[in-house]
Amino acid sequence: MKRIIPALAAAPVLALVLAAPVHAAEAAQTSPAIYVLSVRDASSGATKAISLQCHPAGGTHPKAEEACEAIAEGGSIEGVEGPGGDCTMIHDPVVATASGAEEYQREFSNRCLLTAGKGAVFDF
Repeated sequence: MKRIIPALAAAPVLALVLAAPVHAAEAAQTSPAIYVLSVRDASSGATKAISLQCHPAGGTHPKAEEACEAIAEGGSIEGVEGPGGDCTMIHDPVVATASGAEEYQREFSNRCLLTAGKGAVFDF
């Protein structure tokens, strides 16, 4: 009987330990995620930067709700799949960068391909 009592006493502790990742994931989904997003023209160096906050959507991003939804659906900025579409093959590279809640940087051959690939996230 002595062996059963410690096992029963440990059950509530084990339940708390197993539930901790669930609570951490829930907290991560509800706590604000703040990003600084920028698009730099690789030729001229001109850069435009905005802020994006998710949970709740806000910041200076003109399409904050749509951008936050895309990030949530993709699981990350890397995972965002834009609407696609037809773009000219003009080589006018831009560099998209995110910092803050997530680090991301990628060069696209032109602005159209960036928007087609990442949708609202970098559409500003």
